[in-house]
Amino acid sequence: MPHRLHSVLHTATVMLDLPLDTRQLEALALHLTPVVRAWCAEAIDTAAADSPVPYAVATTTVDTEVGVETTEYAGCVSRISVDVDHDSPAAVLAEQLRRHHDVVVTDVPSAVYLGLSIRPKTVAAWKWWLKKLSIAPSAVTVQGTDAYASSEVDGVLVALCGEDTGTLLSADVHTRQGLDVDLDSPAGTVAAKARRQPDVTSIEIRDAHTLTVTVRATSLLEWQWWLAQLSVAPGTVQFEGTTAIATGSKDDAVVHLRGDDCAAFYEDQAAARLVGLIAGGTQ
Repeated sequence: MPHRLHSVLHTATVMLDLPLDTRQLEALALHLTPVVRAWCAEAIDTAAADSPVPYAVATTTVDTEVGVETTEYAGCVSRISVDVDHDSPAAVLAEQLRRHHDVVVTDVPSAVYLGLSIRPKTVAAWKWWLKKLSIAPSAVTVQGTDAYASSEVDGVLVALCGEDTGTLLSADVHTRQGLDVDLDSPAGTVAAKARRQPDVTSIEIRDAHTLTVTVRATSLLEWQWWLAQLSVAPGTVQFEGTTAIATGSKDDAVVHLRGDDCAAFYEDQAAARLVGLIAGGTQ
């Protein structure tokens, strides 16, 4: 502060042609420093007192049937199982991450699992999240307009969903080769769309209106995305060993969906119920 004040006084002395030498300027700067500091502090306090305080109204509801507490705050939805302590690792991590404006949904079905949905506005913002959660770009999968990945943070499994992020990454997404289809039918149209998804392992067109799509989803949220795309009711999913089987529809075609190793997603009843894989009671 004294050095900056001395510089200002020197400039004023030259401009006004005042009869002050260097020693007098130094003494004046030292003498005025406490006064200027007080003025600055007072100005800061006044500005802080006049500034509006940001706030948002939080609404909390509890669905006793499924055992989930939902809180909506400033455009963010927070869901947590009523059996999970708010001081648990997953709940604490969710609270920390909700401070970022990109976060739109946090799901905490257990003390060590966090479903995190974000809506980054730029590729740079998406890459920031990947770095923060220690996720390699190669570990990201794109389903439609959304991107998915998972990692472990402080002992908590984090399932990340980047809403509309697939659009941002479209320049990096390449259509998979093979799986040739006839586009002149509803089944062919759906197959052409499905083959672009990285977790599709096979497509079989049975007739013009029927096809089978086999996928290997790497996370619960990715499997949920397939069920939602095909309008599959949660209670209609069947199992053959480790494979989950469901029938849905898309663009006037009947789609038989097979999820290799996806039956494991239903083992954690709380997590499956929280994201809608299980409706009401047990599966």
